[in-house]
Amino acid sequence: MGIFKNQDGLEFTASSEDSVALFEDLVTANFGLREDVGKVLKSVVTTDPEMIMGQCASGYFSKMFGSLPMAGRAAKTSEKLGELITQHGATDREKQHAGALAKWCDGQIDAATAEWENILLDHPLDGLALRLAHYTHFYSGDGRRMRDSIARVLPAWDKSHRNYGYVLGCYAFGLEESREYAKAELAGREAVNLNAEDAWSVHSIAHVLEMQERHDEGVDWINGLEKGWSTAGNFRYHLHWHKCLFLLEQGKTDEILEIYDTQVVKDIDVGFYLDVCNCASLLRRLELHGVDVGDRWQGLLEESKNHLGNMELIFGTLHYLIVITANGDTASQTTILNALRACADEHTTPGRVSNRAGLAIAEAISEAGRGEYAPAARRMMDVRYHLDDIGGSMAQRDLFELIMQDAAIRGGEGDLARALLTDRIARKPNARWANDQLAALA
Repeated sequence: MGIFKNQDGLEFTASSEDSVALFEDLVTANFGLREDVGKVLKSVVTTDPEMIMGQCASGYFSKMFGSLPMAGRAAKTSEKLGELITQHGATDREKQHAGALAKWCDGQIDAATAEWENILLDHPLDGLALRLAHYTHFYSGDGRRMRDSIARVLPAWDKSHRNYGYVLGCYAFGLEESREYAKAELAGREAVNLNAEDAWSVHSIAHVLEMQERHDEGVDWINGLEKGWSTAGNFRYHLHWHKCLFLLEQGKTDEILEIYDTQVVKDIDVGFYLDVCNCASLLRRLELHGVDVGDRWQGLLEESKNHLGNMELIFGTLHYLIVITANGDTASQTTILNALRACADEHTTPGRVSNRAGLAIAEAISEAGRGEYAPAARRMMDVRYHLDDIGGSMAQRDLFELIMQDAAIRGGEGDLARALLTDRIARKPNARWANDQLAALA
């Protein structure tokens, strides 16, 4: 084992320069959400099984899967990493990465994120640290930190850098989640012009168009770039989900059901949390719009039941609960609620999120499932302004606002329902469902 530098001057403890080149491809594949990320990672760890950053990346990607079995695998990788560092030594940057993985495995996501941000202060071209911080800022619901994290390092990235476009796309998404839509659109479009296969940047613009109710443009944007983003891994289904949001506001529900059946639900058995989130969110929205979704909820049940004790991402847990509640599985509901209560007592990042908002939202979802709509609406109102804590994007979290508004309507809370719908229409004047419901109440 020796110390080798990559093109950006970052040092790696590895067996050869070839290992470092493979690792660089892994970082680029991760930025691009490429379908071959797993294969590239396997190539790194089989070619150089004792490469410090190779093992660290293996642990990171296991955690990003959002499942308990993969979290267990990450914990074992973290232990192995400590042994390798003792055996071979490591650079300070590598030790920081190993420390971040250990913190993440211990449920201290905030501390892990702080470690990546510290790495970026000294090594702004560390693409892995940058993308991981972007991911965890996203799942803390903190658009401002997501924006600022990239803004701090972007000047260090030359426009000729192989990953510059990806970094710019991350910046675009941070700007969008900070409600700086004009700046976000400029950055996102520049990123897509640099690389039409950059699914994350395509998605950043889709968010801008969604928040600004530019539904026709949104459909054209996603359709026009499908050749490029369709090369992404499972994330491509999330872009189909975005297209469906635009179509929903256009009233094209039959087309949405077709996209759901042929794309959104396609790989549900893979066990990736985002696939269930896409499906559950879309079906619930369709039902709010009066669409009969048939037996589609049933097709999500087994995968959701595989995650009953999974508190890796409270955002994901709440979507599993939506599926289980829609299927009337009261025993599994109870299991998830008890797991969330236990999590809320833990001194971890998921524990804080559960305590602050996650548990209350889950209890409200369960209450609404039993027809107790008024208590559900009031419970969600109590934590409404802590909703960001569960993570995800503004567009994704909007589902829970809709559930709250629907509960207020169904629960006979007329004044509250009118207030919430008026609030929504002030932000989205053309919101189809909200306008219809407010007219009905009037």
